[in-house]
Amino acid sequence: MMKLHISGNSPYARRVRVAVRACGLEDQVEEVTIKGFDHLPSESPGNKIPVLVVEPGLAISECLLISRYLDDLAGGKLSPTDPRAQVKQLEIESVASVLMDSLFARSMEKNQRDEASRSVAVLKKEADRSARCYDRLNELLDGASTDINFASIAVVSCLGYADWRNPEDDWRKSSPALVAWFDKMMEIPLFAETAPVY
Repeated sequence: MMKLHISGNSPYARRVRVAVRACGLEDQVEEVTIKGFDHLPSESPGNKIPVLVVEPGLAISECLLISRYLDDLAGGKLSPTDPRAQVKQLEIESVASVLMDSLFARSMEKNQRDEASRSVAVLKKEADRSARCYDRLNELLDGASTDINFASIAVVSCLGYADWRNPEDDWRKSSPALVAWFDKMMEIPLFAETAPVY
């Protein structure tokens, strides 16, 4: 049994948690919710989550790599085989990944620094970056299907995180197509059951 070390509301961990379910690997992967980063396994030298311990002494870090490893185990369920469709999916996933990192950077700035130490320039730069990502995702997902793949998993995970950590973005106000797509995706059980609790 592989062990997936997570924290409950991490968008990076959520990407992997959804991939486990989408790949039908729940009986092979045990989720272990950590109680602090000092409780991470020794196989995680970067002290980051998620980390998948495949067997004692052998682990994979970084959500993108873990998800692709799980998808390979499942026979490639989460990525299209058509090259053009792959590029489209990779574009969506890349924008969502940039958005997730931008949201996380702002969250760290706001929640890990006292107010006097926060960088206004960093917060502004990342807020602008996030806004551009919302706009692009609104374009890319206008009328998109509700297929479960690497791209849709990334987008749902970062939007759920935005609602929790950066509600001031109010992305729904300026992204009607993205809202319509996201609401449909959240009706799918594997997205609903992994949503952040706040």
